[in-house]
Amino acid sequence: MPAAGDDTRDDDGYRPVSVLAIAALAGGAASAVALVGPVFWVLPLVGVGLAIAGLADVARPGAPKAGRLAALAGLGLALGFGAQAVATTATAEWLARSRAEAAARFWLDAIAAGRIDDARGMCAAEAADAVDRLAAAGVSLRPRTRGRGRDEESGGRIVRVTAGDRDFDLVLRLTPPRQAAEPERFSVVRCDPVTPTGN
Repeated sequence: MPAAGDDTRDDDGYRPVSVLAIAALAGGAASAVALVGPVFWVLPLVGVGLAIAGLADVARPGAPKAGRLAALAGLGLALGFGAQAVATTATAEWLARSRAEAAARFWLDAIAAGRIDDARGMCAAEAADAVDRLAAAGVSLRPRTRGRGRDEESGGRIVRVTAGDRDFDLVLRLTPPRQAAEPERFSVVRCDPVTPTGN
């Protein structure tokens, strides 16, 4: 029987639910929005912070509260969605870079093999002279390529290539298919020679 004046528990063992623990669960669920894009990556961080505060709240001595499982669930959701958002973005970036490098290698191989029409077919109108420029530079049979990131101006990918003894920055843009059955493909939109100071 509880002592007189002891109102922390009633006869059925009721404990108040921690508001912070419930907020942690809501924050963990809201962390799913982080999958939309990096601008929302702050949500899992907020969810983790709320979960830590919720766990501390339910563990505070002298004021027993329920909600430990809710805080733990919020922590798990925030960590899971945060990790998935970062992994998804990193994987998409790696795939885009790899595809751009493969397209650049295919284009350079076409020039090296003398398939000039195939190489020109991969060029946008503004890069029509790029084939002749690289053919004149003497594209080797094994041109070197490496991804350099995004080109903000065109929205394309930059790939550094070596042709002969010169380096060039190719800008390749993903062009949507003209028909539903066609796959997306990269087009060369720019081919800029790299000056020695730019290495």
